[in-house]
Amino acid sequence: MRRRLETIALLIFLLFLGLTSTSFAWHGGKEVTPYGDFCPMASRYGMKGERLMSLEEAKKALFHYYHPRGYNFWIVEKKNRFLKINIIKGHRVVDTIIFDRKTGRVRSIF
Repeated sequence: MRRRLETIALLIFLLFLGLTSTSFAWHGGKEVTPYGDFCPMASRYGMKGERLMSLEEAKKALFHYYHPRGYNFWIVEKKNRFLKINIIKGHRVVDTIIFDRKTGRVRSIF
């Protein structure tokens, strides 16, 4: 009986542990990219207008977003309006994000 209760308690603990996992990529105790953040060229409500940001504009926006925090980035994949990007600190990938060139949203998928 006691063993069964311990097993149930452990399963409940593991379930809640999965629910409380953070949606941030962390490096040295600091968040790299909060889930659903936006680039400096957009507001909290997205880009102004319907124009899709060019690749050069996206690079500039991401540079202004990550460079002050001490990170670099490289574009891994470009698919329609989305860019898959690795965020780098030193020689290590600390986050992988999806950048929406239409809305300016930055989403961590790490």
